[in-house]
Amino acid sequence: MSDKTDFYHRLKVDTGASEEAIKRAYRLAVRKAHPDVNKNEGATQLFLDIQEAYKILSDPNQKEAYDEGREPNETLPTIYTAIEYSQYSLLRLEEPQTVYSLVDIVSTQEEMDTSNLPLNISLVLDNSTSMDGARLEILKAATKEIIQELNEDDLISVISFNDRAKVLLSSQSQPPHKHVESSISGLFAEGGTEIFQGLEAAFEEIRKNSSFDYVNHIILITDGHTYGDEENCISLAKTASELDIGISGLGIGIEWNDEFIDQLSGLTGGQSIYIQDLNHAKDFLKQCIASLKEAYSRHVTLKIKPAPGVNLLSAFRILPESLPLPHQEEFSLGILKKDKPHRILFEFLIDPIPEQIDQAVIASGEFFLKRKPRGHNIPFTLNRPVIADPGEFPPPPSAIFRAISHLIFYRLQEKAQNDITSGNPGTAFQRLINLSSHLMAKGEESLAKIAMHEADYIKTHNNFSPTGKKQLKYGTMRLLLPDIT
Repeated sequence: MSDKTDFYHRLKVDTGASEEAIKRAYRLAVRKAHPDVNKNEGATQLFLDIQEAYKILSDPNQKEAYDEGREPNETLPTIYTAIEYSQYSLLRLEEPQTVYSLVDIVSTQEEMDTSNLPLNISLVLDNSTSMDGARLEILKAATKEIIQELNEDDLISVISFNDRAKVLLSSQSQPPHKHVESSISGLFAEGGTEIFQGLEAAFEEIRKNSSFDYVNHIILITDGHTYGDEENCISLAKTASELDIGISGLGIGIEWNDEFIDQLSGLTGGQSIYIQDLNHAKDFLKQCIASLKEAYSRHVTLKIKPAPGVNLLSAFRILPESLPLPHQEEFSLGILKKDKPHRILFEFLIDPIPEQIDQAVIASGEFFLKRKPRGHNIPFTLNRPVIADPGEFPPPPSAIFRAISHLIFYRLQEKAQNDITSGNPGTAFQRLINLSSHLMAKGEESLAKIAMHEADYIKTHNNFSPTGKKQLKYGTMRLLLPDIT
């Protein structure tokens, strides 16, 4: 039976797809529909339908005529913001007051396109001396397995780095198994750790095919500190963010610089992942890639501007993955998933409010979703009524109450780390005792025991244990993730 659907639908491309994307989609569709491969009834007609669509869409003049006469049939998903506040009203005080706001951007459309955006990813593998032995062998095996599981239209490149970088696999789709095996199996540990070398090589590979037709992402796997090139890495991350290229970092063991990787990830909308157990490296890598495959929109940015007299103290991404965000007015949030909102927790400090103001604007903001054929701007305003007598406030909504209460856990361990850095181990000890008590009361027994162990360790060593610092940081960060059903 002939396919009477839209030509773009036949090739499974958006109306704004580039010439190269149309060619790529055609090649993929033909491979799947060719009667020599597809033995199902109607395969021949399906093949002819695909040929017909490509003949029109690949010719600029025929494509223009088709577009002009085409009935628009795109059904855009409903995209909206949902906002919760930590308190019903602001108070008319003679001193500054703190208020939290939880902002979701949600995409809902039962009939929305469920096809995945193809990936354009680069795996950046640390092969410095510290990776010698089981670490590198497990990472090589995981990389080879991941490559074999990618889809036909996904692009993959693989970079190794120590104090130099090497392109093991240039950007391509479905590289031959023998090529993958020979390129990666011969990798051995040597040299120092210069992350910029690896990121720069990956950035160039990603850029070869960077476009609206892909989710563009660099995945860095390392076990150590980089030395002397942090500013270059940060500068590259900012450029990558402008070009809608995300960076995620997977840190193995205890020596890697979590604050630095958090910063790279936070600037580009990526993830920062702590891999304590080496045997789970493959699982974390798979989860990271699977997360990218859930994209509805390839990139989401957020601009927020506090009103006069309001300071933005902090921003924390709660969903899709928890991560503290850098202190700025424009954020790169990464992909918008099809089944999960983006959720950001803002903390504001508000100066005393003039008497003539009864409704105070806290901040104005705008989400921007980047997806062909056009992007979507979703503006929002944060505001609250101002009252003199608080009376009895109703309790805050459950989502923001949970987010704030769990943020307290993260802040306690963060402050304890700062206490150690400032030479105040006694204060750090007391904070961790408090953290352990709060965690135990919340039923987080395992994490509570780690906090108590670190308090005891600090008491005798004036510092965190080699593993405890990251266990507490990423453990409390994980608690911020809500259950989304």
